[in-house]
Amino acid sequence: MRGRHGSGQVAMHAIAALLAAMATSTWAAPDDGTSHSWSASVNGPALYGRGLRTVSRPILPSGNLPQSEGVITSVRWRYSFAATPPTDLQAYLCNDTRCVLLPQAEGKTDAFDGDDATQGFVFAFRLPGQGPVAPMLQGKSNQVVVGFR
Repeated sequence: MRGRHGSGQVAMHAIAALLAAMATSTWAAPDDGTSHSWSASVNGPALYGRGLRTVSRPILPSGNLPQSEGVITSVRWRYSFAATPPTDLQAYLCNDTRCVLLPQAEGKTDAFDGDDATQGFVFAFRLPGQGPVAPMLQGKSNQVVVGFR
C-alpha cells in the first residue's frame, strides 16, 4: 500500500509541475538588455456581446522576483482566439496604472516602462456596436513576457 501511495504522490507532483510549466511560457526573451524577466499566461475570455468590455483573469508573476529594482523595461504580449476575430476587435493590455490599445495580436510595447514589475496585467477586449456576437468568440490564450531591471 505504501509503495502505491508514494507513486501516486510522485505522479501528482509530476502533473502539478507539468501544469505549472504549461501556465508559463516564454516565446521570446527580452532583447533590450534587461536583467530579468517573468512570463505567464491564462486562458482567454469568451466574448458574447458587442459593446461590452470583457476582461481576462489576472496574469501574475509566480513566486518571488529576483533581487532587482523591479522596474519594467519592456512587455511582450500575445493573445489568440479559437476563431479569427472580427477586424473591429479592440484589444487592450492593462496594469494597475494604465491601459494600452494593442495594434495586433502579438507585439512589444515600452508603454509600461518604469512601472512596478511585480504587478500583474489583464487583457481587455471589446467589439463595438450592440447585440450578441454570433457565434460567440472563444479566447484561447493571453500571454505576457515582462522584462525588468
